[in-house]
Amino acid sequence: MLRSMFLYNVFFTLCTLSFNMLRACEFFDDSVGTRAPGDIIIGGLFPVHEKVVHIVGLKKPEGQKCKGFDVRGLIKVLAMIHSIEMVNNSTLLPGIKLGYELYDTCTEPTMALRAALRFLSKFNSSDNCIEVQCNYTDYLPTVKAVIGAATSEVSIAVAKLLNLYLMPQISYSSSAKILSDKTRFPAFLRTIPNDDYQTKAMVKLVQRFGWNWVGTIASDDDYSRSGIDNFISQAESLGVCISFQEIIPFYSLDQIINSKIKEIVNTIINRTKVNVIVVFGKGSHIIELFKELSAYNISKVWIASDSWSTNSNITRLEGIHKIGNIVGLTFKSGNLSKFQNYVKKLPADSENMNAFLRHYQWLRTRCANVQNDDLENCISNQMYEMLVNEHQGVNEATEMQIREDDFLVNNIEPGVVSSIQWSVTALAHALRNLLKCNEGNCRKSFDFAPWELLEELKNVNLTVEGTKIQFDPSGDFISGYDILMWKSINGKMEFNHTIAEYSIQEDKIIIKNSRFNDLKVILSVCSSHCKPGQIKLSSEDQYTCCYDCVNCSINTFSNTTDAQQCFHCLEDEWAPMGSAICNKKRIVFLDWSNGFSIVLLNFSAFGVVLIIIIVVIFFKNLNTPVVKSNGGSMCFIMLVSLLLSFVSVGVLLGKPSNVTCKIRQPLFGISFTLSVSCALTKSLKILLAFNFNPANQKHLKNLYRPWLIKGFCTGLQIVICTMWLVFNGPKAQRDTKRLPEEIFLECNEGSYIAFAVMLGYIAFLALICFIFAFKGRKLPENYNEAKFITFSMLIYFISWITFVPVHVTTHGMYLPAVEVVTILSSTYGILCCHFFPKCYIILFKKKYNTTTSFLKNLYDYSLKSANSKISLNYSVNTISCKPLKNNNCQKSENINSDSFVLNHKINRISRKRFASC
Repeated sequence: MLRSMFLYNVFFTLCTLSFNMLRACEFFDDSVGTRAPGDIIIGGLFPVHEKVVHIVGLKKPEGQKCKGFDVRGLIKVLAMIHSIEMVNNSTLLPGIKLGYELYDTCTEPTMALRAALRFLSKFNSSDNCIEVQCNYTDYLPTVKAVIGAATSEVSIAVAKLLNLYLMPQISYSSSAKILSDKTRFPAFLRTIPNDDYQTKAMVKLVQRFGWNWVGTIASDDDYSRSGIDNFISQAESLGVCISFQEIIPFYSLDQIINSKIKEIVNTIINRTKVNVIVVFGKGSHIIELFKELSAYNISKVWIASDSWSTNSNITRLEGIHKIGNIVGLTFKSGNLSKFQNYVKKLPADSENMNAFLRHYQWLRTRCANVQNDDLENCISNQMYEMLVNEHQGVNEATEMQIREDDFLVNNIEPGVVSSIQWSVTALAHALRNLLKCNEGNCRKSFDFAPWELLEELKNVNLTVEGTKIQFDPSGDFISGYDILMWKSINGKMEFNHTIAEYSIQEDKIIIKNSRFNDLKVILSVCSSHCKPGQIKLSSEDQYTCCYDCVNCSINTFSNTTDAQQCFHCLEDEWAPMGSAICNKKRIVFLDWSNGFSIVLLNFSAFGVVLIIIIVVIFFKNLNTPVVKSNGGSMCFIMLVSLLLSFVSVGVLLGKPSNVTCKIRQPLFGISFTLSVSCALTKSLKILLAFNFNPANQKHLKNLYRPWLIKGFCTGLQIVICTMWLVFNGPKAQRDTKRLPEEIFLECNEGSYIAFAVMLGYIAFLALICFIFAFKGRKLPENYNEAKFITFSMLIYFISWITFVPVHVTTHGMYLPAVEVVTILSSTYGILCCHFFPKCYIILFKKKYNTTTSFLKNLYDYSLKSANSKISLNYSVNTISCKPLKNNNCQKSENINSDSFVLNHKINRISRKRFASC
């Protein structure tokens, strides 16, 4: 019972609403459109006016007035009428005439819903009532399908109502992505792509030119909100940052809207780095925004959505050319030549049939004296009531002028008009299939439910003048977009300049005009691109597009723009700070061609030459006392060892290899050990000949074995070097870390302990040699070899003591030179101290190079030593004899005289021994 009462009340209410609406339509109301009778009625919803009057603060559900006549809305109405007439004049639906009922939505959902109720009234009902039923499968409304509305906001509201009846609704410009949801809008179709593709095209456009710092502005309606949110989501996923997101109120007082627009203008002025702004919005909002911006002379790139990209009202704004470049997306269009001819030559009787056209003609008469540039503003700003009260009639000349001018043609939106034509074509082919029409007639009755037509619409698949008309599973067209760029010609802004197109199937932008590349010069970035050799370091700002560019550190590089990290160079490469590439390190070593190497090699060669000269001199004077005193034939061994030391310099220099690295240190170590061993033997010989007690000389002479001493000392060094080479010998290595830009090719000594032992062993022998030579330093002047040995060992110690800190602190290619200098100094020290004095005597003091001279020198040295002892004894005896008797002193003198004779004999024995050595 309660349910029946409820259904009765609803039925009565809807009938009353429909009746009241019909009564309202009897009066001259802006929302009433035009209708034409037919066998099948198609409904249409078009925004002929821009807005309703006094919608804010409405207290009673009274009939609302519209204001702001929109010529483009009238063009849409004419497009549908022309398309239906084209079908009626064809053989597509033989014997069937399509009728229409077209209403003005005033871009307001409530106005569209009032018209939708009329569409849903029962077919052939005299009172225009809507029956309330539990099941609408067999319900037959007045209208079989609806084309519209223009905006997504209105289409969403209407679609929710039409869903009850599954009445097909085909929109020609509602592109909100939400309408593709078939669970929520099962009866909604459209002959355009959804906004997901439009925002993809916008993101592609932004990404193509490297704009990563953009702003967004949107009207507060479903279409704009959905579009801008979708754009932001896609853009941010590709690294584009949104500097600001501004929303313009949709349903608010003009004062509130204007205040918000001023805030947005201030934001645009303050964000100086933002040069690209994406705008989804209502045309009237964009007009107010650009009016405010034109006063500040701000030039930006404006990416326009399809809702205003071809809005001619905006092109006529004063100072529109100052706001920058406007790049808009619009729907693909077909051939409009027939429609353009239709608009130019409207039927004469259309005045009596079309309320919208009659309304337009009255407005044109009111603005008859206004130039074309201001004509649309004049038409839009006139109130309908003023026209009713002030209209005085129109003369024939004015009517003819109105019909023949191109004002309406110039306001045609190609993409939208083509979409309306495709919508009617799709409906006509769906009806043909549903009614089973052939070339002669249609076999099925016109009494079919809307949902049956919906099923046929989903299966429509045809091609008209190269355009494929087919709905995808979401009810959308996959047609693509044209990209327009507004252009100023003779002081007038025009938008019919296609510079590129976006292919949905290929998901790419195809350039059609070179003007497209003019946008490359526009920069819209928070931070400039980081050059190769730099990386992006995020700043404290929340945006990832705002960053600092930091140079890559030494030996790292980045070879791409806006690199996220620097990469390390390979071991054999280097890079300075902020480098985009790695350079090959230069291989360095102390080459023989180096100036310093040449000097060292000359010193080494000079030493070799000196040794050869000394060998020649000694060989010619082999039997002279000087050569014999220097060891005779054994001195040649010492010279050969020094020669090898000089030769080792050549191995230390030049490009290191495993062979040279293994040879150079043992060659020097063994050869220098042999020379020090020879010096040690000579110092020991001198010490035995002059400084030991004669009583022990017989036993010491048995221990003195020169060859054995040299062989043992040198052999021990050979063992050290052999073990070094066997277990951990030197080898060539590439040091890539010591020098920043070069690879230092050097010899790694392997075991530095073995290297130290080798040098330490030489130092130990040199120390013993130094001690022995120091003890024998007071020898005859012409045979003062111990003194020279002492000097040579001092030079050796000074050289190698200096070598240690210098070697530790020196890096690079001159490191081997440190050891070379030390080797040359110590080798020259031995060579000069041991052989130069002898050569001097041989060459310039030949009189001293005789046996007699040596014996005399030894005798004088012995006598001098004896006299010093007698003098010492005499002094002691004199002191001790004073208290004694004279005879005792005489005895003491005799004893000292005998001691002198004894010492003289000993010295003669020593001289004989020396001569035998």
